[in-house]
Amino acid sequence: MKRVGLGVLCVVVVLISGCSLFQSGILYQETWSDPNTTAWTIGNTDYANKWIEGGRYQVLVKQATSVLYWNGDKGPFGNAQIDLDVRHEAGTDNLSTGGVVFRLGDINNTYAFEVSPAGTYRVGKWVADVWTTIVAWTSSPAIHTGMGDNHLTVIADGTSLTLLINQTQVTELADSSFSSGRVGVIVTAFSGDVDVHESFDNLTVRELK
Repeated sequence: MKRVGLGVLCVVVVLISGCSLFQSGILYQETWSDPNTTAWTIGNTDYANKWIEGGRYQVLVKQATSVLYWNGDKGPFGNAQIDLDVRHEAGTDNLSTGGVVFRLGDINNTYAFEVSPAGTYRVGKWVADVWTTIVAWTSSPAIHTGMGDNHLTVIADGTSLTLLINQTQVTELADSSFSSGRVGVIVTAFSGDVDVHESFDNLTVRELK
């Protein structure tokens, strides 16, 4: 599966109840409220269409690929809490994902946290363009299935990565591949026969105390 990325990103903050870490100031925030002033990529290509509508960043993937977008002018960020709202708009449940990429150096070096409308999530990384699965596809009752909204949270503190979906912790792991980087969004279509449409809102990066 090929992968495509363009430098474009943003962020918004949510306080997670029960979290042992306390967040401090906002480092970066994006609500995609104005398509005329956005720093995010907008336009249509053979593999994906990107636009802003309804105060959300819309991504439609038309080939079997993962697309990554981020704002190259923001970051890199080290220890931080990252929050992002992901909505599944269209696409076969078990062939579609949307999520967040973080500690991104470039398209070939990043962590990815994805959620599917089938009620599963996965965590992985690209290191020197080689994909490694860290947490294989796992079901979670915390995920809103179908055409629903899911709020993803990443708390990256040194080598410790704590991941939450809708304010419920789903996994905690240790990985030392990347210590800092930018933050962005990811949409994956697992079949060239199924267009996948995901939208994003309220992207926030907040420093950790």
